[in-house]
Amino acid sequence: MNGDDLRLTTCSVDATEAVAARLSARLRPGDLIALDGPLGAGKTVFVRGLATGLGVDAAVVKSPTFVLHHVYGSPPRLHHLDLYRLGPGARIQMLDLDGLLESAPAAVEWAGCADLEPWHPLGLVIEIAGDQVRSIEAREPERAPARLIDAWRAAVAGR
Repeated sequence: MNGDDLRLTTCSVDATEAVAARLSARLRPGDLIALDGPLGAGKTVFVRGLATGLGVDAAVVKSPTFVLHHVYGSPPRLHHLDLYRLGPGARIQMLDLDGLLESAPAAVEWAGCADLEPWHPLGLVIEIAGDQVRSIEAREPERAPARLIDAWRAAVAGR
């Protein structure tokens, strides 16, 4: 796999949201986007882009750090989970990820805190590369379904 088409650099919050919105156009129930990166990298900004691309008002997208899970849209258009407060080795059985994914795609912030491999997520790492500059790269793309990798490639390419 060519790694160059699996990473990009965005230069603003709007650009980060736009690439996420392009990705969301290809998402369907059962798809899992696993987001990692340091505090302030833009994981919630990315989820806001996913949500707006699915027709959800950007104003309702908030970090679910203290509640673990937000649902956007009715019927659900996107599940938004945050594992930060659960910490490394998080046991996520109580979140019923299988049940959530039946109704809508999901994005999980701090995905590295839990083993999400059984759900074959598209893992994205967001790194701070400057004041508003972010580097976003697919992590271990061979573990994600080819359809999700193709969707990410299209989003990176601006389609």
